[in-house]
Amino acid sequence: MRISLNRSRLNANLVIGTILITIIILFGLLGPLFVNARNARVGAVRPNLRPSSSNILGTDAQGRDVLSTLTLAIPLTLQVGVIAGSASVILGLVLGLLAGFFGGIADWVVRTLADVLIAVPVVAFLILMVARMDSPNIVIVAIAIALLTWGGTARGIRAQVLTMRERAYTMVARANGESDLEVLFREIFPNLLPLMMANFIGAVSAGIYTTMSLEVLGLGSKATPSLGMMIFWTQRMSAVLRGQWWWWGPPILLIALIFVGLFLISSGLDRFVTPAIPLARWRLINRKNNLASVAPASADNTAILQIRNLRVEYLTQAGAVKAVDDVSIALQPGERLGLIGESGSGKTTMATAVMRLSKPPAQIVGGEVLLDGRDMLSLSNQELRKLRLKEIALIPQAAMNSLNPVIRVGPQITDAIVAHLGRMPQSHLDARVAEVLNKVGLRPEVAGRFPHQLSGGMKQRVAMAIAIILKPKVIIADEPTSALDVVVQQQVMETLGALQKELNAAVLLIGHDMGLIAQFSDSIGVLYAGKLVERGLVQDVIDSPLHPYSRMLIDSLPGLTQKKALVGIPGLPPALTNLPTGCAFHPRCPLAHDRCRTEIPAIQAFKPGRQVACHLYPEHTQLPPIKAVEPEVAVRQ
Repeated sequence: MRISLNRSRLNANLVIGTILITIIILFGLLGPLFVNARNARVGAVRPNLRPSSSNILGTDAQGRDVLSTLTLAIPLTLQVGVIAGSASVILGLVLGLLAGFFGGIADWVVRTLADVLIAVPVVAFLILMVARMDSPNIVIVAIAIALLTWGGTARGIRAQVLTMRERAYTMVARANGESDLEVLFREIFPNLLPLMMANFIGAVSAGIYTTMSLEVLGLGSKATPSLGMMIFWTQRMSAVLRGQWWWWGPPILLIALIFVGLFLISSGLDRFVTPAIPLARWRLINRKNNLASVAPASADNTAILQIRNLRVEYLTQAGAVKAVDDVSIALQPGERLGLIGESGSGKTTMATAVMRLSKPPAQIVGGEVLLDGRDMLSLSNQELRKLRLKEIALIPQAAMNSLNPVIRVGPQITDAIVAHLGRMPQSHLDARVAEVLNKVGLRPEVAGRFPHQLSGGMKQRVAMAIAIILKPKVIIADEPTSALDVVVQQQVMETLGALQKELNAAVLLIGHDMGLIAQFSDSIGVLYAGKLVERGLVQDVIDSPLHPYSRMLIDSLPGLTQKKALVGIPGLPPALTNLPTGCAFHPRCPLAHDRCRTEIPAIQAFKPGRQVACHLYPEHTQLPPIKAVEPEVAVRQ
């Protein structure tokens, strides 16, 4: 069966490396069946013979057949690597788990020992040890290598465990009644397997390299052939000066192939666990050709921010996914625009694209983002750095993750000032920090605290303080109240509203809470499956929505004046990798007709200030009535 490396988790490095090492192992295991092991003894054959049909790789100066010696040397060289690698990884894994998961005195002891061992010159130490042995034992040498090299593995495992033990799934496991050992081996240990595989390959390479370093110095077993000792004898007998390339060439080539194979396997395993993104495909995209396929949005010279025909795609194994598809929005100075839609509709993708912070596999493939007339998509990185925060700022989603946990609040704010305005006296910086903290409702002493010492609402206010410190013209707030309770949500939004008025900044508020968006915004844009389906003033959209999706979003809100049954939108948002033909909303739309199933609706001006992408218009002057969906049906679907 043909394997497609482009669509499989396999990759060329892993396949080639595995094949190469497998061939070498088979050569070492099966080779003795086809060669005469006695010819690997000193004096077994005539010395210094060139390669021939009877001696394929010739003979050395000591009367040994080079091919027979090479065949017997491979298993011994690989054996020391496997023993050293296995022992090093097992020891590092056990101690790393112990230090990272349980902490305390165990963590201190393991870290101290690991730091000491990392500072020890391994080869120099082994030279002193092996030099005192009459006949070096390969197993003892391999174990000594493991005892001296487990520190790096333990530090890596410990670092991973420290992060994993605090993640949500381990907390859920404890809440479900799992003991510490069960959490360790059921939840954390499986996540360490990729790191263990990479460490094992690295430890095997280190074991082979270290042992060969000793053997090349003549500190190996002179009775048992190995690749390192073959090189030692070529030096001892001046094989290079005597032109005996068949003696020194094969062992050096084989050693190189072993290290190349192990390297390819190590890098291949890394790609297998975390598949690499084929960025080369994105470089083939001709942005001008993409732009030519869509009609440009009309210009609005009064807008501070204009998003024209923006298109953002994600490269996946299933193909290019259109996360933002031909979206155009204009934002006036001082305007508050709320962008709403279900999860996966493209809201955050659009926000990061506007800031030009999209990272692979996301790629902006078309459109323009004009900030006060300048196209941000065509600016250099240096020009972008000058614009970000100073003229357009981002209040990120989940402020608890956007603040550096090991730096106090004050320096995080002053870093933003210094990055744009340069160094200034510390007293001036402290005064500006105190001023901006006061504006967001925090006391000046908060500047001396670490983020973990703040509540969720306080962290969000700190993120807000950083965003407004340079008085930007545009603020993009990406779900700034996520994970906050309703009281704190109201306080945060009131603070944002007051700051917006003071700065007269335009705000693009992104969220999925129609009630919150409606209370804060002047106008609303509704996204569905990456497309803008409706845009209008808040009151117009709430009182008289034009798109069926907007109507159903509003109907799903709970009532405050009277109790009503909760009503949801039937079905689920479509997978962007497999969008339905025609209008993406038609499988869930109660007003869908034949045209909706075959033709994608274009955004059209319904009247001044109102836009809608629906085939109901312009035939209709308003949205036809939608029959309420029974709660049982909505849940069942």
